Amino acid sequence: MFNSLDEAILWVTSQKKFSKRFDLEDMADALLYFNNPHKNFKVIHVGGTNGKGSTSVALKNILKFHGLKVGLYVSPFVVKFNERISINDEYIPDDKLLELLNMMYDFNIFFSKTHKPLSFFEIITIISFIYFNEENVDIAVIEVGLGGRLDATNVVTPLLSIVTNIQKDHMKELGNTYKKILKEKLGIMKYRIPFITAIDREELMPIIKEFSFAYESPLYLVRNLKNVRIKNNSTLFTYKGIKYETSLIGFHQAKNMSLVIETIHILNETYNFNILDETIRKGLLNIHWPGRFEIIKEDIILDGAHNREGLEALKKTINAYTAKDVVVVFTAMHDKETDKMIEILDSFAKKIIFTEIEYSRCENANYLMNLSQISDKISIINPINALEKAFSYIDNKTCVLICGSLYFISYARKYLLKGE
Repeated sequence: MFNSLDEAILWVTSQKKFSKRFDLEDMADALLYFNNPHKNFKVIHVGGTNGKGSTSVALKNILKFHGLKVGLYVSPFVVKFNERISINDEYIPDDKLLELLNMMYDFNIFFSKTHKPLSFFEIITIISFIYFNEENVDIAVIEVGLGGRLDATNVVTPLLSIVTNIQKDHMKELGNTYKKILKEKLGIMKYRIPFITAIDREELMPIIKEFSFAYESPLYLVRNLKNVRIKNNSTLFTYKGIKYETSLIGFHQAKNMSLVIETIHILNETYNFNILDETIRKGLLNIHWPGRFEIIKEDIILDGAHNREGLEALKKTINAYTAKDVVVVFTAMHDKETDKMIEILDSFAKKIIFTEIEYSRCENANYLMNLSQISDKISIINPINALEKAFSYIDNKTCVLICGSLYFISYARKYLLKGE
């Protein structure tokens, strides 16, 4: 029994992050013990490599403005641990999270007598299902943790399934080709349940269509996105001939939001949600999503781009957003394609400060620096010192971009906003 939430979080984060299982039977057995809470509310299931979080939070926003009580399950967190599980705009309360973690601590001891112990992600997923059920949400937007086919969230039967895009990430777990990764992601497709994706790699379309045919799943592809531009602190775009605007900044966000708009259209056409276009517009314009091209101050930007494609999108966005020289503060996890990520940073940064945080997967700052080919680079192991050094360069010609791992973004954001 834990007396404080910090103790409980320390316990759950010390568990294996993901379990290597060959099916979802253990997850199903665990949920059966709690009377299958995930079967008592409607679900939208969101997978993909990049953009899952932005897509999920935008859907939550629109459904909330439509008057629904909406659960949101995402990972990782930027502001605080409770951010993973929320209803409308409220994180799960500390006392409730502590209560459920204590319950899962006892349950995992009991469960481990007949099954493999539950992983960190399985525990938090079960907690989210229990909480959403207890709070009688109308619908929950559930983000896939890793992959899809064997992800703990894949026990749900959703109203529709979404795969945002396919990029090379988590290749150790999912495979090292786009086709292998795609097949894992497409594992969230369900029999006769609508499936929607913004994937536009033509070489992958035969596989998507093959899965759709096998599952008799109506297939919707996001196309006809045009006129994307960044203006002030928003992104403007045209989807299917209609102009939209979102508070999320980035060319890639236009594609994510087009996916969201298409999803709402399917909810209206297939399930009679009757969500108005003005509700869609309000939802897209009022998104607060920490750590995703977040402008903390005029010349300090945070972005959780943590793989090659994410950094390519970030490069395009920062170049459109500002003409100033960019000083980058960067770290990454050692299981990423760090050489290719740094190659992208080298192509647009005026100076790069490499750092690291106290986290088991974090790459060594000096190692990262040695991958860089630009001349103006330094390694500062202490992240606070690295940030302060970067801020010292800010003037009317220079801005600071803090990017890389979302774990680092979370750390930097707390420091910037609370002075910790």
